[in-house]
Amino acid sequence: MFISAGFLAINYGVHDKIAQFFADREPPANNLYWHEKLMYLRPSPGYLFIPVMADMFNRIGINRDEILADTYVNLMEAIGHIAAQEETKQITHAQAVEACIDLVKNNHTNQYYYTAVVDYLRGGSNNFIAPLATPFKALHRGDLFLLSACVLNVDDAQAQQVVRYWFALISSFLLMDDADDLEGDRVSGDENAFLESGLDKQGIDRIKELLGKNLATIKEINATLAKTIDAKFVTMANLPHIAVYLN
Repeated sequence: MFISAGFLAINYGVHDKIAQFFADREPPANNLYWHEKLMYLRPSPGYLFIPVMADMFNRIGINRDEILADTYVNLMEAIGHIAAQEETKQITHAQAVEACIDLVKNNHTNQYYYTAVVDYLRGGSNNFIAPLATPFKALHRGDLFLLSACVLNVDDAQAQQVVRYWFALISSFLLMDDADDLEGDRVSGDENAFLESGLDKQGIDRIKELLGKNLATIKEINATLAKTIDAKFVTMANLPHIAVYLN
């Protein structure tokens, strides 16, 4: 499926300029995240979050041209490559964290944000990020991308907004991914928030509570996006392999 700029604007509320930029972009060469992909964007959360995240940065006041500049976009793609190396077991999580930190240690704009992200990704608690994290470990497998915002000009208040909206956005996208992959992940042993919940009433209620909070947070900044995510979860709830746990 070709992801058009219009699709992103109508369904996800992405600004026309941001949507067109990513819809037109070619997959980066020699990048494992886009390995053998013919299109930059695909109809899956792991790719759709890219323009949505960029739009989120713009909505909290970061200059649009800065978000679409090579400094940010190339960094985001480089982080994607390292994340794919970790996913394919070529490197460990700790190695992936350090490789991504190396990309920004001499190229960050806000020391408060950079220090907090580095401490958080290294497993520390001396940062403002850990208290905002979601309760499911499986929903943090995209957290390396938090480092991409290190090269954007944000003040301390915007830095906190980046993290707050990031967790609401990415955990919702990953929940959609986990719902689709539930049976496959059960067999493979891959991380999955539904499996992590225990798939009992208490666990499913925790997922519902998280999703409700996420949608309320996202609605503050992008009502169109919140509506689309909500609709996708309504559809997801009717899937046979999910419905059995919700009823």
